[in-house]
Amino acid sequence: MGTDVTVVAFPVIDTCKEVIDGLVRRTIPRDTLVDARGPWVFQREALRHALDRVGTGADISNLIELCLAARLRVRVRIP
Repeated sequence: MGTDVTVVAFPVIDTCKEVIDGLVRRTIPRDTLVDARGPWVFQREALRHALDRVGTGADISNLIELCLAARLRVRVRIP
């Protein structure tokens, strides 16, 4: 199975906390977290499919939301 999108990402090195109602609930394990910074490289047909699938009225504010809404497979590249 191929990927539709590739993004450059870096491992998260800072401590991350889950906060609910203003209170720290837990420390999130960092071993599976990355900071997806880009560039984002889309296969042409995947991007066309994504834009067709979500339409012009979608409330999308970033590229990961677009990929999730269009069900695109994203490969992470860690330099």
